[in-house]
Amino acid sequence: MRTDTTVRDVMHREFLGVSESDRLADAAGLMVEEETDCLVVVRGGESVGRLGCRDALGALLDADGRSAGDAEGPTVGDAMDPPLPTVAPDDPLAAVEERLIAEGVDRVVAVEAGEAVGVVTAGDALAAGAPRTGDGALKTAVGDESVPGTRRGDEGMLGSDGGVDPATEAATDASGSPTQGVCESCGALVPELVTANGQAVCPECREV
Repeated sequence: MRTDTTVRDVMHREFLGVSESDRLADAAGLMVEEETDCLVVVRGGESVGRLGCRDALGALLDADGRSAGDAEGPTVGDAMDPPLPTVAPDDPLAAVEERLIAEGVDRVVAVEAGEAVGVVTAGDALAAGAPRTGDGALKTAVGDESVPGTRRGDEGMLGSDGGVDPATEAATDASGSPTQGVCESCGALVPELVTANGQAVCPECREV
């Protein structure tokens, strides 16, 4: 396992992005077409928000009967959430893992000179064997499939499911006890997984 891996080594330079003024129906269609559950909202080259599939669906349902073909329907800006956490391309990969766990998200945006230049997912961090905070290292690796993007950099692609394999098992320490892993329900990288209905899920998903 490499311990000198940086964000730049693993980030996807092509990622799915939309602008605040894009029609929400079009953005929702893009998520369905590309089989992803999150889009990066950019203004110029700056990451200014994120659009999740649940937020998009909720906003469309709340549009009070507006037709999906209505040019004055809701926009991405009406439904987007605050931006994803950011890291610098030259940050160590361990910094990504720390942000994923601390923020409870499944991906971060790499920013250089104020512009979004890539995306790193929880699956990327696990597959690259990012060191855990403190001692030891992640022992779980997952696959990452690629799909075409829309607003792109120069190479690489965002995984079709955000880069996270829903079948990933929880990581274990030397004693075999669960440590951290990717929730099979929501896809978030969390410090501790629990078993519910035969799946390794985070405590929040177990309560749903």
